[in-house]
Amino acid sequence: MLWVEVARRIEASADRAWRWVGDFAGDVLTRGYVARVETVGRGMGARRTYHLDPAIGGGSVVERLIELDEIERIIAYDMVDYGPLPWADYGGRIKVTPAGPEACIVILRTHFLPLDPDQGEELRRLSRGNIDMYFDNLREALQL
Repeated sequence: MLWVEVARRIEASADRAWRWVGDFAGDVLTRGYVARVETVGRGMGARRTYHLDPAIGGGSVVERLIELDEIERIIAYDMVDYGPLPWADYGGRIKVTPAGPEACIVILRTHFLPLDPDQGEELRRLSRGNIDMYFDNLREALQL
């Protein structure tokens, strides 16, 4: 199992950041690696289909919402259809924690098993790049 874990300080309140992070059906924070999002259902068990950006090869994957805690500001999901991606047992978890009244810490963790162990570091870099875009998109959405 490989992990990619990133923590960033965001100069916006935790509640303000959570409005974007906690939106399982949102399509703003995944710009650059997801072209379009379709969601089926609401709450636990909801599924979202990410139609991957053609720039990264296209195709689609499906994730299922497995945790949504509005009080602790935690969202977690696992992948239930890998589409063209070369990994298994993929999941992610994001937590938003206040850092005073006008800032927060956002922690994003993903884990996966590469189908080809020799591609592990390459896939970790891909995941890290997507996470970096996610944070850039969050800052842009918050107008920071």
